[in-house]
Amino acid sequence: MPEHSGRSIAAPPLFQAFPPNLQIELRAGAIRKTFPDGQFLYHRGDAADGLWLIEKGRVKLGHYDAHGDMQALFIMGPGDSFGEMACIGRFPRVVDAQAMGNAEMLWISDAMLTRAITGSPEVMRELLRIFAVQLQEALDDLISYRNIAAPRRLAQRLLALGEGQSAPVRLGITQQEMAELIGVSRMTIVSALTNLEQQGLVKRHYRHLMIGDPEAFANHQNILRIS
Repeated sequence: MPEHSGRSIAAPPLFQAFPPNLQIELRAGAIRKTFPDGQFLYHRGDAADGLWLIEKGRVKLGHYDAHGDMQALFIMGPGDSFGEMACIGRFPRVVDAQAMGNAEMLWISDAMLTRAITGSPEVMRELLRIFAVQLQEALDDLISYRNIAAPRRLAQRLLALGEGQSAPVRLGITQQEMAELIGVSRMTIVSALTNLEQQGLVKRHYRHLMIGDPEAFANHQNILRIS
């Protein structure tokens, strides 16, 4: 059974704002790079010299905590782009980017990105739309951290990771990574997963999670029962 290398956010990647012919052009001029598990693509504070497009594998975007451990804020999968916001905003990287498993990437330079968006009102409007969606999702996350219990936040993240996949969905994510994504302790995740498993919504395995029936998992009443 293939493992779904999903993404933990619902907002679309900015690369999707480009017309198909421009996406083809950018891919053709991009530099292909591969990264083994755990290798960093860049660090917080680095110059924003281009954007990354994930071809295979996953990438964790996060930061180091006071103990020197990498804490995930987002998990990106195939088709996702990231790093373009810092290029457009002309500021240094604000997160660290680390490969999760072997990852195959396309690097598109800042110069190529600038040429792509300059003089195209259609592309600019779509970029603004996606920026707005990403901002709204960030605000929704902020509200949820204050007002929504951890089990329900976890369910929302797992739904995002399994978006669009047919049953059964296999999510290659550890309990520690789940804890990082929603900002809670691992013990809280264990409790939340136990709750979900008791309802028959998920099944835990070593270093991965199974969602047998995504429709049932996404059912509003099921989600409310764990809040």
